Amino acid sequence: MEAVLLKDNRPVVREEFLEILERLGGEEVKDPCTGQVVGVERKGTIVKSDTTSAIIEISVGPKNSFEELVEEAFSILEEVKDMGFRVYDKGYFPSPGKRWYLRNATPRGHYRLLHWYGYSHWEIATMASSQIWLDVKDLPQALSAINTWSPRLLERFWNSPFDGWREYRVKAWMDFSKTSWASPPNVWAPKAFSSYEEILWDLLSGSLQEAEPCKDLSALTVEELAEGYERGELFARNVDMGITTAKREEVSNGMQRWVFRPAIARWKGVPNPKAFKDLMEGDGESFFKGLKTLVEVRFLPFLPKDRLLEAYEAIMEVLEKGPREVEPRRLIYEYLRAARPA
Repeated sequence: MEAVLLKDNRPVVREEFLEILERLGGEEVKDPCTGQVVGVERKGTIVKSDTTSAIIEISVGPKNSFEELVEEAFSILEEVKDMGFRVYDKGYFPSPGKRWYLRNATPRGHYRLLHWYGYSHWEIATMASSQIWLDVKDLPQALSAINTWSPRLLERFWNSPFDGWREYRVKAWMDFSKTSWASPPNVWAPKAFSSYEEILWDLLSGSLQEAEPCKDLSALTVEELAEGYERGELFARNVDMGITTAKREEVSNGMQRWVFRPAIARWKGVPNPKAFKDLMEGDGESFFKGLKTLVEVRFLPFLPKDRLLEAYEAIMEVLEKGPREVEPRRLIYEYLRAARPA
C-alpha cells in the first residue's frame, strides 16, 4: 500500500522521510543498486520510499486474513501521523513540478532505468495506490476477470479527482506509457487473456526492460533472451548503461515489465531453462510450471481502511463471477468513461 505524506500541506521532502524512518525504527533497507537507505524492515513488514519521498510504501507479508494486512499497514500510518505528518486522503496529489522531483526523487536505482526508457517519471511522482497480490490457480481466468470488470470497479473506488478526471491516475499512466520507446501500445488498458501464451507474449512484446537488480534488457530480442537464459547468464546494462551480466534468476524475477493494466501477472521462482525454448514453439504454460503464480491488482488508488476492505470484497466477487464477455474496444471505452465521465 502506498500513501502520499504531507507536511504543512506540501509533499514531504527527502530529509523528512529519513526522519520518519529513523523514528519508526527497524533494520535498514538499502537499495541494491545505489546502496542508499530507502526504508526499514520491522517484523517482516517493509516501510520505504517509492517514486519520491512523498510516497510511503508499506509492504506487508502474508497474514491469516486480509483484515490483518490492512490493520498492519494502517497502524504504521497512524504512527506517522502521530509524528506530525498528514496522510493525504486521495490517490493523486498534483505534481509539484520537475524541479521538486529532481531534489526529492527516491535514491532507488530501480527507477533510474525509467528515464532510459523514455518515461517522464516525475509526472507520477505523487501517485499512490493500493496493490493487492493474490495467489491464484487459473492465471488467465483471474487476470481476465479483474481486467474485464475493472470499469465497474473503477466506478466504485476512484479516489484521484483532478483536472476533470475522477481517477486522474489513468491519464497519468496513459501519458507515462506514451513517452516510452520501450512500451507496446496501450499497456495501461484493461485486457482479457485466453491463455498462458497470450499473457507471456503480452509481457514480452515491445522491448524487454529490466532484470533484478536494476539491469537493463531492452537491447535483447526474445530469441537472444531465450539463448542467454538457457546458458544461465546473458549480457545486460547497469543503471549507468555500462555492460554487465544478468543471471537466470535475476532475469526471471525482474522481466515483468512496466505494465499498468488493472491486473498483471507476477511470479516467484526460476522456471526451467527449457521454458523459453518451449515458448518459441508455442507452449507458454511450461514457463509457469513450478512457479508460484500471482496476480497483482494495481489500479486501486489509496483508499481509507473501510473502503479498502470493501474493494477487496468486490475483487473476490469478481473472481467468483469470472470474466465478462465484452468487446476489447468497448472495454477500453468503459474504462476511460469510468475514469473521466462525459
